[in-house]
Amino acid sequence: MAQGFEEFFRVATGHRPYAWQRVLAEGGLPRSVRVPSGGGKTAGAVLAWLYRRTVAAPEATARRLVYVLPQGSLAHWTHARTGRWLHRLGLADAVDLHLLAGPNGQNGAWRRHPERSAILVGTHDVLLSLALMRGLADSRTMAPVSFGLLNNDAHWVFDEAGLLGPGLPTGERLQALREALGTTAPTGSTWMSAVGDGSAPPAGPGPAPVRRIRQLHPDPERYVADLVAALGAAHRPGTRTIAALGSPARARAVHAALRAAHPGRPVALLLPYHRSAELPLPAGESADGFLVVTRALDAGSDLSGRTVLTELAPWSALVQRAGRCNRHGEHPDGGDLLWCVPPEGPGPDGAVARWLTAHEGAAVTAADLFAVDAPRSPVPEPVPDAPDAPDVPDALGGPELVALFDTARGAGPDGAAPWVQAAADRTVFVAWRAFGPDGPAPEDPEPGRHEQCEAPLAEVTAWLAAAAAAEGDGGGAWLRDRVDGRWRRAVAADLCAGALLLLDAARGGHLPGTGWTPGSRTPVPSLFTGRTPPATACAAWVSLEQHLRETEEEARALTAALPGLTGPQREAVALAARLHDLGKCHHVFQDKLRDGGGDPPEGLLAKSKAPWNNGASSRPFFRHELVTALLLLAGDHWHPPGTDPSLVAYLAAAHHGHVRVTVRPEPGEAAPALFGVRPGDRTPPFALATGERFPALELAPADPFRPDGAWPPLVAALLADPGLGPFRLAHLEALVRTADWRSSARHDGPNPQAPQG
Repeated sequence: MAQGFEEFFRVATGHRPYAWQRVLAEGGLPRSVRVPSGGGKTAGAVLAWLYRRTVAAPEATARRLVYVLPQGSLAHWTHARTGRWLHRLGLADAVDLHLLAGPNGQNGAWRRHPERSAILVGTHDVLLSLALMRGLADSRTMAPVSFGLLNNDAHWVFDEAGLLGPGLPTGERLQALREALGTTAPTGSTWMSAVGDGSAPPAGPGPAPVRRIRQLHPDPERYVADLVAALGAAHRPGTRTIAALGSPARARAVHAALRAAHPGRPVALLLPYHRSAELPLPAGESADGFLVVTRALDAGSDLSGRTVLTELAPWSALVQRAGRCNRHGEHPDGGDLLWCVPPEGPGPDGAVARWLTAHEGAAVTAADLFAVDAPRSPVPEPVPDAPDAPDVPDALGGPELVALFDTARGAGPDGAAPWVQAAADRTVFVAWRAFGPDGPAPEDPEPGRHEQCEAPLAEVTAWLAAAAAAEGDGGGAWLRDRVDGRWRRAVAADLCAGALLLLDAARGGHLPGTGWTPGSRTPVPSLFTGRTPPATACAAWVSLEQHLRETEEEARALTAALPGLTGPQREAVALAARLHDLGKCHHVFQDKLRDGGGDPPEGLLAKSKAPWNNGASSRPFFRHELVTALLLLAGDHWHPPGTDPSLVAYLAAAHHGHVRVTVRPEPGEAAPALFGVRPGDRTPPFALATGERFPALELAPADPFRPDGAWPPLVAALLADPGLGPFRLAHLEALVRTADWRSSARHDGPNPQAPQG
């Protein structure tokens, strides 16, 4: 592999780096990068990090790059471009690449290898919600792993910071909290923008492409028709015309009207509201046609058009849209930047409108726009629209972070949306299947990512209300109840940011090539192909002793590969791994492993062999890790010298994400039972080959978890410990869970119940 950055960059992109890009590769990513639109921000940040991580300074460079695009951007373009760079450099096997946007934000594969170098590309709504332990449509039991890995040994790059809304101050405060509370390995942030700050822009090569500013004046009463007529008049055959609208509804209307007006010319609609399996490729590649978008091109895209229309937008967005006009200078006579005031008026962007009006007819370059004393729209604080709204959070600080750290059902804030998104920008995930009036079959699984489509929360809410009024039912929306796991009709309280809804395919709401289309009543083809058993399963009977030993081995190998951990922290992770499944000694768990059939061996088991591992327990809600916690809290006989027993107990109990901070009975569970464990249950005496002995114990499950019990102050002390705190604690928690996954995977093999061939 080439060792110099210039050659490294040339191999990846096909051209030489700019001087400012070389500075980033030599000195690392700074807190702020300001470069005119089209100046190569994405390549500069990604390739500078990649060069330092793989060539120049591996040990001094965070192993995860988190590349954040504004919500609504089509992050899969940046993801695909980054993938091409990795392949050209021969690094595709050395650096993992993951997409975390829309339904793909639920992809948890990136969490499996915390020791590997990785690039995570996603949108700010997904990534910041994961970093706040409230990932959109993510499981709360997996949230601590995301939190631990995104806030330790990572570098965040925010592309077009001015378009992040409440996410901007939240990202800044999150970085300040990392610096104040400490992380296991350095974690930094870089904010990038095409908006200048009064300084001279970095020099670019060759003549600067120009675009001429011209205002359109559509009649609000016939707004779409006037826009379509103006776009047709401005379009030049053999070129691309881009129209950027402020709302999905207007984008769909303009797209439909353009198709009707220009039946022989390509007209593409590019919104972030497609099913994951139907995500559009870079649309509008035709040299002659129209491309209608909302915010999809505001960051992360390299598309260009001779003519670009934008509705009035915040200055940051307007600069980005202007940057799509004659972006590469492919039209020597210049491009046309058209703008108009939307029907609802200029809103908070009146200053931007005044600047554009003052420059009517002017030919400007990206550098000219960069040098403007920008008429910036105010950056919203991370609160919802109404000051008295019930979900208004306090500014993100230490107490709020501790509240978010508690992922128990009903504990802490319900979600991160108020810190991340303006109310108008919140979305849900929907999927379509064919089912009757009784809804999905009980055995039907939740929709997979490939079935899901992101859609505006406000539009889905209105669509369901209209459908319910017309049909006299709940509008055909169903979801899995998080408590009992059964399908039930969605109610108004379920409609919140990140909700996952299953819709009746017969009622429409989606069109091929258009995505979420609330006005359509055309039945939606289902992408559900039936419930399929996993391809792999446990292929052996695994004893408890063996599983604990192998998990400790994985934990020691993992912590040895990671920087920043102290010796006691490494030992705590290893010991927690060795003890994490002690609670499987409980007879309820042992019966579950043995009652499925087969010929299990004698002794305590940790895993049962397929196809006899049916997972059926005689007690609802039973959690073996609660028994682990009770065993570890029962005395100091297992405490090794030099290791914090409180930390070990927490890490062992938390390894499935259920027994962490607050521990409460499940709804319908009769007190004083807790997570299926009943007072008077007894565990058998047993010993580990490593020397730890655990005498028989009569269990009182609720006692330690009451407000005055042993558990709340134990966790509070860990969170307050200046040597730990929430970020380090979650990172160690993630490492124990990874070690458990890996030791279990040692025994995976083909599932005999899965389809063959």
